[in-house]
Amino acid sequence: MIAQIVFDLPLDGPFDYLIPEDMVPRIKVGARVKVSFGPRPQIGFVVGLLAQSTISKLKPIQSLCDASAVFNSLDLAFAREFCSYYGCSLGEALGAMFRNKENHRPSLYREHKPGLTLYRCQPDAYLPRIQEIIKGYPPHSRFLILVPDAFRGEMLFQQFKGAGSIKLGMRSSVFESDGHYDCVIMVDEEDASYKQEQTPMYDTTQVLLTRSKIFGFDIAFVGISPSVELMAMVREGLVRSIETSGAGVPSARLIDLTNYKFIPGLISPPVRDALEAALKAGKKGILVLNRRGSYRLTRCVDCGEILKCIHCDSALIFSRSEGKFLCRHCTYTAPGSTVCPKCRKSSWKSIGIGVEQVQTELKKQFPQARIIAFERETGSTVKTVKPVSDFDILITTQAVLRFQGRWQVGVAAFIDFDAELNRLDMRSAFKAFSLALHISSMALESVFIQTRNSGHYVLQHLSRGKIQGFYDDELKLRKELGFSPFKHWVKISWRGKSEKFTQEASRQVYNELGKAAPENYTITPPLADAVGRKRGQFRFNVMVQADDVSQAVALIKSVLAGTKRPSRVILTFNIDP
Repeated sequence: MIAQIVFDLPLDGPFDYLIPEDMVPRIKVGARVKVSFGPRPQIGFVVGLLAQSTISKLKPIQSLCDASAVFNSLDLAFAREFCSYYGCSLGEALGAMFRNKENHRPSLYREHKPGLTLYRCQPDAYLPRIQEIIKGYPPHSRFLILVPDAFRGEMLFQQFKGAGSIKLGMRSSVFESDGHYDCVIMVDEEDASYKQEQTPMYDTTQVLLTRSKIFGFDIAFVGISPSVELMAMVREGLVRSIETSGAGVPSARLIDLTNYKFIPGLISPPVRDALEAALKAGKKGILVLNRRGSYRLTRCVDCGEILKCIHCDSALIFSRSEGKFLCRHCTYTAPGSTVCPKCRKSSWKSIGIGVEQVQTELKKQFPQARIIAFERETGSTVKTVKPVSDFDILITTQAVLRFQGRWQVGVAAFIDFDAELNRLDMRSAFKAFSLALHISSMALESVFIQTRNSGHYVLQHLSRGKIQGFYDDELKLRKELGFSPFKHWVKISWRGKSEKFTQEASRQVYNELGKAAPENYTITPPLADAVGRKRGQFRFNVMVQADDVSQAVALIKSVLAGTKRPSRVILTFNIDP
């Protein structure tokens, strides 16, 4: 007997192995086995059994890893759909599933048509809404609650601690969802944390919807700003929508900065007056600016050289509080006394707004107030958050969302909202809109948005409190541009230490795709990434637009199979990045 085996590696396979006679009764499809693969032993997954192989000399299976198969036919069906959509190998899909398979529990199929429901409510109402959802099921029903991060899950954990029928998990726990659960509750499904940043780059919502179809459990989405894709499903009648009372947010007041261009400072007079009034009333204020450090860019006055990271094509941020330059993408730092690498002088001029710069200005304006800066640290592989003590005014990045539902302030203001709208991201408008809704939910009285683009449709809808109007405009625009959910983009990325080899590899595939792709496909030529070199590796991308993701991925993989890639160049897929 022959076993077809795949590995948790970027290799499609399957690979044929001989099953020793004493193992024939025990080797099943879905089992984990140990085999010799390349220079060392590897653990693989059996995905098929054959009577004979076209390969004359086969290596034998060395051992069986578990007493029984860890995957059944339903798991394999999902894994095949997953890898055809996200462009990874079948082994990588099974590897991701296995790492999160609860105690190797066998998956069950439930004879049940899944119910999909969206509950729109304020963050402080998430907990009572989840409790109501759970009460709506018969006793002994089982639930999985997905949360974006551990901070926002902490409150729910304390509430449901000890409840054996309820489990909390983050992104990867989606692979535990199967027929054992009656309902999976997903909190803030639009949060960027639900997108896996390493291969396979899956979207948790998409995975959850697929698993629901296969295993037959219900899904309840709970949040204040559902993704545009989810709202499209609501309008198609695929998802039932329930909007609770108080689901709206205060209308934002737009501050057109062009009216204050002759007034120095980063804080406009209306925002300053509102903060002063809040402080007098004993209330707090938060100012949001998604920019760390004091300054965003440092340039040499003598030669014009921009100070960059030695590992990344990224300008270094200057942190006045730490007295050094920081890289946004890696752990590299440089002392404040660094000389210009080009002219060997130390004539630096730093420009651009940063959190610390806003903090300095506020301390001058409100010397008696407790003003602190709160931001996410990115200098290590494990992201942490600086501790927050009592404050009067908090200058923060979006890291403050971890405390929504717990904090409420009198005034909230965005210092530079235009930066949120102008990111190189097809979802920049939605992300800015979502961030504004979440921050607004923390404000008891007033929300201010400083901008030089007050006519932008996102800002207009926020100023009028027209949430549904935003989704109308965003869906219309995405349809015109061919973005998700109407069409899909597959981002093929190459990265390697050699710029020449990495670019040549992307150019070769682009040329072959141009020959093989149907006329209705759009393929962009290879371009350097927004940060062309990151962590010492050069990065090039080719974008493919198509109606059907699986068909596009199949075409791309067929082209890749016929091209040779340098061994030190890594290739990845990202669907609708």
